[in-house]
Amino acid sequence: MSSSEGVQKTKDGVVILKYEDLTGGKDLTKSIEEAFGYSGIGLLIVSGIPDLPRYRENLLSLAPVLAELPQDKLEKIIHAPSHYSFGWSHGKEILVPGKYDTFKGSFYANPQYDTPTDDPEMIKNYPEVCLPNIWPKDDLPQLENAFKDLGRLVINVGKLVAKQCDNFVSQNVPSFQPEDHLEKIITDSRACKARLLHYFAVNEEDSERNKESWCGWHNDHGSLTGLCPAIYYTKKNSQNQNSNNENSQNENVKNENNNNSKNNFEAVPCPDANAGLWVRTRDGKEFKVAIPADCLGFQIGECSQVNSGGLLRATPHAVQAIRYPESIGISRETFAVFMQPNFDKVMKVPGADTKSCAVERFSEGMNFGEFSKATIEMYYQGKGPM
Repeated sequence: MSSSEGVQKTKDGVVILKYEDLTGGKDLTKSIEEAFGYSGIGLLIVSGIPDLPRYRENLLSLAPVLAELPQDKLEKIIHAPSHYSFGWSHGKEILVPGKYDTFKGSFYANPQYDTPTDDPEMIKNYPEVCLPNIWPKDDLPQLENAFKDLGRLVINVGKLVAKQCDNFVSQNVPSFQPEDHLEKIITDSRACKARLLHYFAVNEEDSERNKESWCGWHNDHGSLTGLCPAIYYTKKNSQNQNSNNENSQNENVKNENNNNSKNNFEAVPCPDANAGLWVRTRDGKEFKVAIPADCLGFQIGECSQVNSGGLLRATPHAVQAIRYPESIGISRETFAVFMQPNFDKVMKVPGADTKSCAVERFSEGMNFGEFSKATIEMYYQGKGPM
């Protein structure tokens, strides 16, 4: 860990905030500028978060179990009318123009509200954020509570980070209005969305390995994204599985997930130091970001870039797959929480220069539902990122 002018960083140069400093109200605006400003990487990490290791393992251990459900069971939680923005999605998204992303599967839900709104007009106009959650209650019932526990924890920490962002923007943008403060947007929102991600094992050398081999370059379009450090899993071999059968009943009683995933999968170290999350800075440099296992990462999204007039900046990021053949049988599981405005919240650039936010899809007077729809159509209707 290094420190410069009170800004703490990992050995890789990623800004670190301590949870106790956030809850204690310490002024961390220099750290926010270093991480989220024009010259930053658009990402920081928060350390020392209570309950995080337990919630992380509880949920991520279920991701490979979900992905291996029979197709007829997955069909029950696939929802085309929402552009696959609720429930299970696989092979529907386009991050590289003209190419469907089949390297990962996702499960989407609102971790705070099972029914964000009852307004039929809102649901009709913005199904991507307004529809009710879909849970695999019969086939993986423990997923719901594990998903909500971790999702709500991420949002609570996100509010603390957001408050520091507001202080930084307020110091530099006099026209920044209280109703557009990031902390208020997250607190008032009924539209936060979380995504449990399963990156399928690369079992054949059938594709070029590059920084987009598990997920293509893109910006997040919400306000603030919370990122859980990944866990890599493989199936236990038959010998280990048989030896564990004798104690499986006792283990299941102790396991608060109350599921058999621990008997089928085991966590393993990532065999490739270059696999995982990469970011691209505004000067075109690309580098690997490692989020420690007991920390959360936070990235700025394009909504905050708009609302801050470009003072806070979203950063393109991608996920590189494990090199073959070390990749055989090893999947990557992670969790992202997209903290974002209510669907009818009008997005505004402080001051008169709308173009200062530098977000191409945004136009003056657009609300978040419209901005979200434009983004999702870009990724699901064949265009890919601009």
